[in-house]
Amino acid sequence: MSRSHSIPFVAAAAAFSLFSHAHAQVEASDPCLGIAPSPSVTLKSVAVVTGLVNRPLFVTSAPGDPNRLFVVQQDGYVMIKKRGAATNSVTTFLDIHTRVSAAGSEMGLLGLAFDPDYATTRFLYVDYTESVGSVPFTVVARYETSPTNPDVALATETRIMRFQQPETNHNGGQLQFGPDGYLYVSTGDGGGSGDQHGLCGNGQNPGVLLGKMLRIDVRSLPGSVAPECGGTGSSYRVPPTNPFVGRTGCDEIWALGLRNPWRSSFDALTGELYIADVGQGCWEEVDIAPSGAAAANYGWRENEGNHCFNNASGDCNNAPPTTGCSRTCNDPSFTKPKLEYAHSGGACSITGGYVYRGCRMPDLRGTYFYGDYCTGDVKTFRYVAGLVTNPLDLTAQLDPTNALASNLTSFGVDAQNEIYITRRAGTVLKVLPVFTALEVSGAGAGTEFLLGPAVWSWEDLQYSTDHPVSLYRIYRGLPGGVFTCIFKTTGTSWTGDLFKPLPGQQYAYLVTALSPDNQETSSGSPPRTLSPTACP
Repeated sequence: MSRSHSIPFVAAAAAFSLFSHAHAQVEASDPCLGIAPSPSVTLKSVAVVTGLVNRPLFVTSAPGDPNRLFVVQQDGYVMIKKRGAATNSVTTFLDIHTRVSAAGSEMGLLGLAFDPDYATTRFLYVDYTESVGSVPFTVVARYETSPTNPDVALATETRIMRFQQPETNHNGGQLQFGPDGYLYVSTGDGGGSGDQHGLCGNGQNPGVLLGKMLRIDVRSLPGSVAPECGGTGSSYRVPPTNPFVGRTGCDEIWALGLRNPWRSSFDALTGELYIADVGQGCWEEVDIAPSGAAAANYGWRENEGNHCFNNASGDCNNAPPTTGCSRTCNDPSFTKPKLEYAHSGGACSITGGYVYRGCRMPDLRGTYFYGDYCTGDVKTFRYVAGLVTNPLDLTAQLDPTNALASNLTSFGVDAQNEIYITRRAGTVLKVLPVFTALEVSGAGAGTEFLLGPAVWSWEDLQYSTDHPVSLYRIYRGLPGGVFTCIFKTTGTSWTGDLFKPLPGQQYAYLVTALSPDNQETSSGSPPRTLSPTACP
């Protein structure tokens, strides 16, 4: 961002118009106010949390809270990372490791969702597995943040629902509130291999909660009915519009025919529900439901992706199963996946993500991020008019060292809908534009570049973007000419330029930032010619 300086006045360069910080506070309901967007650029992943030791597998924020990240760790902890703190500076928000059974690779604390009215209720919901003897159970429970310390959750638990798992794997575990205010709970098929639970498998059995997307009312919305299949002591209600209310089948079910949905999400703009369902040995899939669409049957175990599934066959385009199930892979009631991919090149387990609706990268809005746990690939597509379009592979940009292979446990979003990636090995990454595409105090930034009589100040780019910054440079030059560096600092302020222009002569100033690897941010639009060599 540049500013002009002349005799006898100081004024902003005409090419720029910024919101002031005070205006940003008044309009706090706009999550993008105070964020300078970057044009379509190459992406980069930046570590924002490091040193986690309890298997991180999810990251999220509380509604309307842009200053804290909550990191779910599989061993039973939720950690807080505050904006501006060092990457290894985290505190414990919730510790339920003594309640959680986290044995193996798929049990543990698996999901977290904040109440839509969290600012007033202080309620949050978790999904975890526990064991009674050797019998595993899924538990959905409610906790409450301390009324005196917003960075700590109270230890008291209210159990919402609890149901038994026949095996230790395929637990699902995603929790999220939909646009309708109801809590959506994803469940796996009960585990084992091939959903060998009955003639049709748990995925096709409407009498069990396994292999489903559940929708329950934990906020006492009007018209809800009593629980049916959630276990004794259930403390939720069932939305009256759930498809099995008044019919044979568990009233809690919203959709069925899932194997192990590992991360689902609602498009924050359209309300469409994206479900990434992990396949058996051949095919991974993404299912997409229109906003409010209930009773979709995604075909498992009769289908794996678009293909027939038969436990007795070893290939990936099997003959229809002959188990006696009344449904086959050609059943017209099944909803086909919108995207599938094969187990080639080491791929083995899809990790679902989010449709980007963030502030920093407007050209990416409407793009769905997803990946594969085994390969660490990060890919995207757009879903337009019922079709998958514009598929891209961003792995080389976001994971050039292949650190996500056998590590990509989840994607997440913060309160401003920016995208994050969690690594099982202990790191949370943020998806950002490359450093050279950013601009200090760029148009729309919450902190302007201000030339004050006693001190000049500008945006703390590291705080606002999470990109590491080593120092800032201030340049002076004639508009349209070369800009020469006159000062550098690790801070975000300066006592100002002592240089006195001639009467009527006008000079312009701009600030850039340097990253630890010596990259420099944009000089604005149009670009200025910079000369940093004389920088004192």
